[in-house]
Amino acid sequence: MPKVDLFDKTKTKIGEVELSDRVFNAESTGKENVLVSEVVKMQLAAVRQGTHATKTYATISGGNSKPWKQKGTGRARRGTMRSSTLRGGAPAFGPQPRSYGYNVPLRKRTAAVAAVLSDRLRSGNLFVIKNFDFDKIKTKDAVALLKGTWNFSEAVIIAGDNEENFYFSMRNLPEFSFLPQDVINLYDLIAYKNVVFTEDSVKYVDELLQNRLNPRRKRVSETTDGE
Repeated sequence: MPKVDLFDKTKTKIGEVELSDRVFNAESTGKENVLVSEVVKMQLAAVRQGTHATKTYATISGGNSKPWKQKGTGRARRGTMRSSTLRGGAPAFGPQPRSYGYNVPLRKRTAAVAAVLSDRLRSGNLFVIKNFDFDKIKTKDAVALLKGTWNFSEAVIIAGDNEENFYFSMRNLPEFSFLPQDVINLYDLIAYKNVVFTEDSVKYVDELLQNRLNPRRKRVSETTDGE
């Protein structure tokens, strides 16, 4: 099981955190890129607005009266000018509001996240900090910590609700992103070079992803506790 150095926010090592192999040391099968691509496409499709719309035969204006008489003109028999075959008529099969979202199985999404976390750990771009513990909201302090003490050019910070002051301090920094531990997702992970966890959040995410990869694990433990 991989062990990650645990630092305080001043970059002083204060211990180690033991993580699971299945989440942070996932075995490479050579298909990770395909899996990651599939999940990212799903996330991008889900955020598409889908608000495009064209007028239909029923909503386009004009054409309520018969344009010319039924017979004798040598032209087609028309009851309206709104036909899609005529200039100025309604579009045929034009786009209408719809959702582009679709679903990828939860275990595949979880496996993709585990693959990225494992890659970040192997490349030395995953860090665990005890906590940030800001007593006040101050962006200057966040810049000094992230860009100065830690020398991060960019990073996604994953933490819990108890880091609210730190979140408000760094939310205006475009090179950094704050991600609540319970909404960890692939797109936000691969968008940044460095991944930074707090101690509580890395344990939470480790347990969460293990349960998703092995749904029976949680049920069995609950049954054992009940006995």
